[in-house]
Amino acid sequence: MTPADLQGSIISHRNDRMGGRMIAMLNALRITRDYDLPFFVGWTTGGRTSEEMRDPTAIFDADWVAQHFFDGDVLGEVYDDLIDLSTLTQHTGWTPEKFRAAIAQGSSFLSGAAMGVTVLPWENPQEVAARLPLAVESIRFSAPVRAMIERIDSIFAGTKLTAYHIRRGDIIYDPITSNKLWPNKFIPREFYEQHLGRTLADPDARVLIFSDTPVEVERLRKVDPRVQGFDDLLGDNDLTPGARDFLELFAMSRCKHIYGPPSSAFSQTAMTIGGCSLQAVEDALSPEDRAAAMDRMTDRLEARSTLFINMGDVGQCLHFLIERQKELGDPARARRIIRAYMDDGLDKSFAYQLLCELSVATGDLAACEDIRDLAYARPSYSDDSMATVNTYSALHHLAQGNTDTALDRLHASFWFRPLENVVHGAVNLGLTADIVTPDNFYPFDPAMTRQKGNVFPQGRRALAELNTIAPKGYDPEDRSDFHMWDIVVRDWRLTCGKKLNRAFTNKSKIAKSLDMLERAFSKLEGSPALTSARGVLLFAAGDADEALECQRRAIAAAPDTPLYRKRISDVLFSQGADKTALFQLRKASNLMGWHPTYQAELGWRLWRMKERDESWEIYNRLAVADHRFIEVHLMTSDMIRRDPDRLEEALAVLERGLKPAHGAQRLLAAKARLLMMLERVEEGRAVYEQLVDCGLGTEHTHVEIYRQFSALGREDIARELTARSIYDFDMVKEMAGG
Repeated sequence: MTPADLQGSIISHRNDRMGGRMIAMLNALRITRDYDLPFFVGWTTGGRTSEEMRDPTAIFDADWVAQHFFDGDVLGEVYDDLIDLSTLTQHTGWTPEKFRAAIAQGSSFLSGAAMGVTVLPWENPQEVAARLPLAVESIRFSAPVRAMIERIDSIFAGTKLTAYHIRRGDIIYDPITSNKLWPNKFIPREFYEQHLGRTLADPDARVLIFSDTPVEVERLRKVDPRVQGFDDLLGDNDLTPGARDFLELFAMSRCKHIYGPPSSAFSQTAMTIGGCSLQAVEDALSPEDRAAAMDRMTDRLEARSTLFINMGDVGQCLHFLIERQKELGDPARARRIIRAYMDDGLDKSFAYQLLCELSVATGDLAACEDIRDLAYARPSYSDDSMATVNTYSALHHLAQGNTDTALDRLHASFWFRPLENVVHGAVNLGLTADIVTPDNFYPFDPAMTRQKGNVFPQGRRALAELNTIAPKGYDPEDRSDFHMWDIVVRDWRLTCGKKLNRAFTNKSKIAKSLDMLERAFSKLEGSPALTSARGVLLFAAGDADEALECQRRAIAAAPDTPLYRKRISDVLFSQGADKTALFQLRKASNLMGWHPTYQAELGWRLWRMKERDESWEIYNRLAVADHRFIEVHLMTSDMIRRDPDRLEEALAVLERGLKPAHGAQRLLAAKARLLMMLERVEEGRAVYEQLVDCGLGTEHTHVEIYRQFSALGREDIARELTARSIYDFDMVKEMAGG
């Protein structure tokens, strides 16, 4: 299947597990049925895809898959141009006529919502919700799944089973997924225990437990013979992981009532298919029962109960621990419990976040510096945790008036997580206090700054509390400076360096950002600042000609503004007008004065245009320059290592970047490669082991490991390291050309 085959269609895609993929598919099918449109599924199977999702033919008919499904390679070619159905609103003028016209012109729409009913702006929500379950009729299932569906319908006919859905799995086991907090998907077992006691008070009650972690099913089955698992009803079936996962979802849909997490695509999709009732188990508890469950969980945490499966299990309970202790007015108890676990080895990234939040809640912002020290003293290889501890440390130093240290921390947090709202809030406080400027940070347009009451998100109490923090000499009640840092990330993608999620490049999402920009800065209408900023988003959305015109108008109005010339050079380079683009970039760099980001960008462009001598001059100067830009250190090190006589110097430059970027995967991989080039093999191997054992080794990391060690005749080391990862050695070897 090619991108051309997909034009004028509705495309379903979710790169997650069964519930999210199924609801995205059902919403897409509903729309294609209603409007007689082509239907396709972008079904990713590579990378970190869970085992049950790797083979769609285990769930669906093979011919149907061949007709409608395509893989991640094709998806990557079309994704940015897909119009996300969630961006269709009356505000943006979408009507049935506009929708059909877009389809007729070849535009395709993305159904990617993980939960709920997708309703187009002109549709009746109640009518759509009633039709959505009928979309299942359009799915052709594999023969084993069809047979089991019939059996389930037969077994469940006339029953009134109550289902409990206990989500665990990757949330507590996967090294990446378990590093995030999932309070809307992970619910402590004590809530289920408490609710189950009430359910079983009815002598006619029968309960079916669904969980991706068998031990949770076994524990509740022991409570009462009326509590059963999927296998108790259907026997020990020889099902593939994918088929079993879907059939559990289908069986859940045949229950009368479902109690589970408040935000699980799995149980939400089961409800949608079956029309049964679904309630969050926590909401179904009385205040007294909820308090009893929380107190039992707290006591178990403090006593280090063996009921907790692992540190991932412990970690996910900590959100609820904090919630309860704040209710009781004793957040210090939560802080003590969490710190004790961290001292005992818990290093989940959100644990640092929670400790920082509790430090704020207990009026001890200074403790965030100690938490940062803890993170930097251990192999905590998580961008989230590093961004968090640097952000809170920055807030502490801003409040104390320690400007240099605050700026160090802001640079680190912005590099680790350049799109994070809490990071942007801290940078805005630095901007308010004139600590962050275009000269010492990523260059930005000061004219695109406005006043805002709260610069931290209000949706979460812990983050809203940060609005009570102000730089030294400022009143928290005063309005703060606000800048749209997303635009800065677009300007400096090369020297920000981070790989960002697909939503950042999806054109319909960018159109939404453009609308927000124009509304937020409407007072600047017609100004070169807003004109140039619009050009940045238009360029990101693929409208290079209009973006070029925006930058030309901005430069005509403000010819000495370096950023506008840098932006026009970006557009010109993309159009192949390299010489004119280079002229504009040189002009921008000269107008700015010496700045690491302009210099690194200019050096990078010069190298690719074969202007090697001038490029070397720039990177030689960057190699000895004192600056805070982590990515520029990495770029400079990568350049210098091209000279075999300067490998030690390249390593020294890289170490300057690694100091603030503790545990960063890309920098560590570069360090390991340099150590191997220096024939410091055991040191290089040790760094690779750190990457692998912390779950940060990508496919490309293992390809590099294979190449490095097989060149030394030690393929056995490469095999052993890959065996400690999620990757297949033979696949890695093939990728490496071995």
